[in-house]
Amino acid sequence: MIIGVCTLEFHLPACRSLKEKRRFLNSFRTRVSNKFNVAVSEIDHHDLWQRSTIGVVSLATEREPIDKMFQKVLREAEHQGEAQLISVDIEFL
Repeated sequence: MIIGVCTLEFHLPACRSLKEKRRFLNSFRTRVSNKFNVAVSEIDHHDLWQRSTIGVVSLATEREPIDKMFQKVLREAEHQGEAQLISVDIEFL
């Protein structure tokens, strides 16, 4: 079994409160988890308004399907109007 972990770091310049940040995160998390059948969670920068690190996890019997799915998740993350994707890290365990 292969476990894939994709870490996405966002800058949220329009957010002026944690409430606005949570609205973005809930929307992104729901959309990505429903569309790609992955687990999504905020893993760092919980108390910062304009920054968030999100972890996306998937598992499969081979690396290729996870890698293809992560590329689709990255395209989705890059097209967020209210957030800028500033870093990406993909690991396979």
